[in-house]
Amino acid sequence: MNLINNPNILKTLKSKAKKSPCTYKVAAIAFDKKGDILGTASNSHSRNWNVLEKCECGRANTGEHAEQKLFDRYGSNIKTILICRVGHSGALRSIDACPTCQKVAKKFGTKIISIK
Repeated sequence: MNLINNPNILKTLKSKAKKSPCTYKVAAIAFDKKGDILGTASNSHSRNWNVLEKCECGRANTGEHAEQKLFDRYGSNIKTILICRVGHSGALRSIDACPTCQKVAKKFGTKIISIK
């Protein structure tokens, strides 16, 4: 199964990313070992601190990553995560999972694939 070239998955990811309130709009979709979709998530501002009330721009470490949300929901049931970043024009942008998300993925035996 080639998840990256599936137009429905790409459309779902782009749509989910566009709903993110963040400057960098990122979405992720999780799959189980059978290849079934477990769920989707987009990045968001931290629940503990509203970035937009403090200033017009975000700060480092103030957001919740899409991958983090999926790990919180599905944990070790996730076999693969696809992530993508969408620019303001709707074009795909380069993205890689942060070191923390990579570490969690390794712990759970999950593969994170970036769509570029």
